[in-house]
Amino acid sequence: MSGWIDIVEGKARIIHRELLAARELAVRLGKDPELISTPYFELLARLYRDEFPYASLADHADLVARFTGPGVMTHEPPISLVTGAFSKLRTQIQKIAKSIAGLSEEKRVRWPADLDPYLSGLAYGSLVVGMRVPRPDDVGAQGQLVLEGVTDGLYDAVREAVCSLPLIPRLIKDEAVSEDVYSLFPDPAVRDTVMVAAQKLAPTPRSKAITELFLSCPGQSQETPAALTRESGKILQRSLDQASGQRFRGTDAFEGVVREIDLDALRFEIRGARYQRGIRCIYDDRHKGQAREILDCTVRVSGSYEAAADEQPRLVAVQAIEILKRPEKQMDLLGH
Repeated sequence: MSGWIDIVEGKARIIHRELLAARELAVRLGKDPELISTPYFELLARLYRDEFPYASLADHADLVARFTGPGVMTHEPPISLVTGAFSKLRTQIQKIAKSIAGLSEEKRVRWPADLDPYLSGLAYGSLVVGMRVPRPDDVGAQGQLVLEGVTDGLYDAVREAVCSLPLIPRLIKDEAVSEDVYSLFPDPAVRDTVMVAAQKLAPTPRSKAITELFLSCPGQSQETPAALTRESGKILQRSLDQASGQRFRGTDAFEGVVREIDLDALRFEIRGARYQRGIRCIYDDRHKGQAREILDCTVRVSGSYEAAADEQPRLVAVQAIEILKRPEKQMDLLGH
């Protein structure tokens, strides 16, 4: 057994010892030991019903998400609510993983089912979900390596990025995101990706079923998780809309192939031989129409940029997009 389960089992042993002592005392006093036993049995039942599922999850998960709100204050929450929570968490975790991986355009990683969140159990008043980042040497159900070709260093980087997500709620102050976000996330592309993920995971103003989301990484921090709320989402959105303009170093033009587009967040990523880790691009409403047609195109983007510690550009506030080459399938559709 590992840490969290050990703690629960330790509590259970204490209750069992107290139960045994109470029954022996009841017999010596001529009392019915069954009357004495009932409260202890209730404590044990509550321990294994409420704490053991979380402990089992925490011992095997890299990230734990606890959703609270009227929609999950029941032992039978709607299936659509549960699957929706899983899907959103899975999508954002994959986006963070891909951003931190920053692979070149020739190298693609198969993001397998092993990366999906898995359910630890349902506790009254909350829905608890856990997910794990597969190790490079993990073998999947088909007997193949889950992340074939991925190095231990890359695995560590992805896991670090996933486990950094709970930091974002703690950085949200009354009206803005703390400046500490820049030191905690020195890579501009990763920082922007994690902030977008947190904003999308935060409950929306229209959501009445879930009002708070608590994220934590078991074994990494003893701090009480801060909640992502509807107001948190608004603050994050304002910060993302500002595009961290004061951090940009200058303007330049960058060429690469568009491999990822997030039309909702107004972001896309270009990759090429010169940018082995990719460049994340932030565009505005002026480029919404054009952004829909640039997937897999070779483009030149120009605008203000922010670089990582190694001086490689990682985040660009796009001023202009020029399509240099379209993929063959797109060319055929256009009649070329």
